Parts: sequence; structure tokens; C-alpha cells
Amino acid sequence: MAGIEHLKEFSKPALRGLVDATVEAKTPTFADRFLPDDEIYSTTFAYDIIKKSNHIAAMIGYGAEPPVIDRDAVASRMGELAKMGLKYIATEEELLALNQARSNREKSAMVERLVAKGVDLVQALQKRVDVAKIEAIARGEFEYNKNQVKVKFDYGIPNEHKIALSAGNDWTDAERDVIGDLLDWNDRYVDANGKQADVILLTREIQALLLKNAVIVNEARGADSGSVRVSVDELNTVLGGYGLPPVQVVTERKITVRDVYTGEDETIEFYPKNRVVFVAEGLGNFVYGPTVETNYQPGIDLRAYDKFEPIQSVLRVAAAGFPIGEAPSLLLHADVFTE
Repeated sequence: MAGIEHLKEFSKPALRGLVDATVEAKTPTFADRFLPDDEIYSTTFAYDIIKKSNHIAAMIGYGAEPPVIDRDAVASRMGELAKMGLKYIATEEELLALNQARSNREKSAMVERLVAKGVDLVQALQKRVDVAKIEAIARGEFEYNKNQVKVKFDYGIPNEHKIALSAGNDWTDAERDVIGDLLDWNDRYVDANGKQADVILLTREIQALLLKNAVIVNEARGADSGSVRVSVDELNTVLGGYGLPPVQVVTERKITVRDVYTGEDETIEFYPKNRVVFVAEGLGNFVYGPTVETNYQPGIDLRAYDKFEPIQSVLRVAAAGFPIGEAPSLLLHADVFTE
């Protein structure tokens, strides 16, 4: 069969280079700082961690064909949902166009388009990893409920580090002493960890409330200024003057992706808009484990293969990974208004 497997652009060395280049080119997210990538060689690492009960790459059980329903043989080993996979199938029409190209330039353009699909697959898997990291930081849990598989994993943030202000007594009140709140939470964090957080994460919605908060305005410009709003620089200067950790605004809280099971677009919100997060380095790692595809080594595998029945050429990406929180006290969540 004249598919794509025989082409040098889809050989194992070429695809290995494509994966490495895509990984190298990835722009780090804030989550990479607190859950950096690591590797482990245990084949049951995810199962050992959980021990119970996407166009982002679908999370599947080992032995399942992505994105295909988990096989009964692995359904009882929910921890193995750390396996991630996604594939792109070149249609018979695409294969005909590739092999009946009227010139080398036309053939090269078709090949380049398929290579770009390979990059898309790797990036889709990376998106799944990014979302898993951010959910671990911003939600303190990992939850998956698709494809007849339901898993929820709690990272064990201490109860005293889970704060929720009541409606009518929260940061929507422009007179609220927000500096007092932050100082109290900072002290609570230091008492638990012996050090400050490296950063205070918050959303644009929370930043907007702080910029109009009367306590902040008075601190920055004086009680008699008549001002009702401060600049971002003034806000950061006021908070920094109290010795609080630097503030970082999370600009992307959600992502719209194609659900690989229904074909419909879905929006995944991975950072709640009302949540302030204190976090420090040392929280944990995103651990990549071994897979059969990577010759039992940790990492991302991208491969191409041809099928005869039905006639298809397939690009497939796979990896196994899971965010591991080693120090849950390094997270503090405060919901500062009611959604």
C-alpha cells in the first residue's frame, strides 16, 4: 500500500526529531514553574499514585486504542488513565492526492500538510498536559469524566488553606479590607510552610475588583484624592509595600477544544474566575512515565503507519503522564466572590 509510512518525513527518526523540536518550541506556562516535567520508569506509577477512584488528547487506559473506549481488561485500573493519546487519519482521498501529485512541489506541499498534522497532535497532547497542571494548581484536584470513565483525584490541600468568602461579605464590596485579607492568608501560608508563596495568582476579574477597591485607592493616592481607580503598577506597588508575594494575573482561564468523541466544541474552564491562589516552587512535578510506544522510556511518541482495511494512513501521538503534588500545603485557595 502506498501510504505515508514509507516516506522519509514519517520515518521514526524524522518523527522523533519533529517531537523534540515541538517540545523545544513550546512556550512555558506559569504552571510549568510549579509542576515542572520529570520522568519515572515505573510502569504502574499512576496506579500507585491514585489507587482509586479533549481537541485535547483523550486520556485512555493502557491497551486501549486512542481515542477508543477503555477495554474491560484495564477498566479496573483507573490509575492508568495517565495514558494520553490522539490520532489523525489521512483519508483515502488525501492518499490519492498525495500519490497522484502532478509535480514534486505539489507532493511536497501535501507531505508538509501531513507533517503539520503531526505537530498539531503533539501540541494537542501538550495542551492536555498544560490543563492537567493548571487544574492541579488552581483546583487542587484532577477530574476526568468521559468515554464511560470517571475519575476524580484530590491532591489534599489542607482545609485551612481552602477559604471562601460569603456573598455580601467579599471582594465585590469596594470598601472591603482586601489588604487585610491577603496579609492574613499570607501569615497562614507562612505558618504552614515556614516561607512565603513565590507568587499570588489571580484572574483579570479579581484584578479589576482590586483596582477599584477603596483601601487600595487610598493607599496609593491618599484618602482625599477623589480617585476611584488605580493603575496596575500602583496596585502592585501597594501590595509589594506590605511585603506580600508578587501578583501574577492568569490571562487564560479556559480553552475551547473539539471533543474527540462527539465532534462538538466544548469549553474547559481550568481556573475559576473568583479564585486567588498562593503557590510556591516545590509543589511537585508532572511525571512522564514509560509506554510501549517509547520502548518503555518516558516521553512523547509520534508515529505513522498504514492500514489496509479500511485503507488509511494514521498519525498517532501517545504519552503517559500525571501531575504529582508532593507538598499540598504549598497551595492556598481563596474564593473572593461568589460566581
